[in-house]
Amino acid sequence: MTTQQQSVRDRVVETARSLAPALAERAARHDRENSFPFENYEDLIRAGYHTATVPERLGGMGAGLHDLCLGQEQLGIGDGSTSLGIGMHLSLLGRLAEEDSWPEELWERVCGDVVERGALINSAATEPGMGSPSRGGAPVTTARRVSGGWEISGRKSFTTIAPVATYFIVLAWIEEEERRGSFLVRRDQDGVSVAETWDALGMRATGSHDLVLERVRVPEESYIRPRDSRPAPGPGRAWGALTLGATYLGVAQAARDYAANFARSRTPTGLGRPISELEHVREGIGRMELSIRSARAVLFETARTWQEEPERRDELAPDIAASKYLATNCAVQVTDLAMRLVGGSALSRRFPLERLFRDARAGLYNPPADHETLVLLGRWVLGERPQLR
Repeated sequence: MTTQQQSVRDRVVETARSLAPALAERAARHDRENSFPFENYEDLIRAGYHTATVPERLGGMGAGLHDLCLGQEQLGIGDGSTSLGIGMHLSLLGRLAEEDSWPEELWERVCGDVVERGALINSAATEPGMGSPSRGGAPVTTARRVSGGWEISGRKSFTTIAPVATYFIVLAWIEEEERRGSFLVRRDQDGVSVAETWDALGMRATGSHDLVLERVRVPEESYIRPRDSRPAPGPGRAWGALTLGATYLGVAQAARDYAANFARSRTPTGLGRPISELEHVREGIGRMELSIRSARAVLFETARTWQEEPERRDELAPDIAASKYLATNCAVQVTDLAMRLVGGSALSRRFPLERLFRDARAGLYNPPADHETLVLLGRWVLGERPQLR
């Protein structure tokens, strides 16, 4: 690694680490109120973290996938919801920068808005009736040609950071061409609105509301035509799966730290000493640590290989899928162990464990799903080479 690359990594990690305590202080209130943490995003933008994966030539930090995962882990320790939200913005920009497939003028305009005006972007692909977009279903959202451009109508679900996103990449069915296509839509265009539908068990502060598009007119250049139809090397889900996994590793570490601090300070009168001195408590904390270390080793080595050895990307599909599986299941396991160790007070909403426990469950529903990962791993062992797309 060059001195320049180390400098970028240090900047990403230190910025995230410095922001995490303030995110942690606000997390309980936004979870309880089911409200969106606008102030967290103001902090992220003020610190420049939202530019982490914008190329340096366009004014960003130029961080790679490994760099970003290290930062996302730190944010996840502070607040999983905010880490998840900004991670979707940053992983999308990182993937697009790496693929270099957008029309140059459109790409530079979006990156300029991110750097100069604090713009945020996310994909709007999922729909209630379509299932996962990765499985190739036809969206109900439609795009049809009109004079000067396109008219888009439809409704998208799970649109994370909808309250603050400037841009949405909308997946739509192009009627006259009978195929899917992606369109860049600004939130301030006529006909664009957000229906505040997000009221979930966990990750309650991600603002993953429905995006409603009612005869939205966009110019011709908003249709994102890749400059090169050849697929980018390696699994298409690498950025999303690994940065998401890093967030859940942060959630797991927050739960471990709370349980360890509780054990050191909890001295029951009947025991006369901290419960941290009890063998079964030490074993429980050891189990948490083992789970975190195991998942972390796989995820960060995979991210490092992706960033530093790009020629190997086509072989990384099993590692990427396994990384997401291990990280999200680690968060579920560790938060459960922490709840059991702390005991009845862990159920109280005055303390963070029950929120961390609920947040951890959300990771199981992000792609690739556990069963998909296990099938993919089995197929690789059997001599096939399926990719994650």
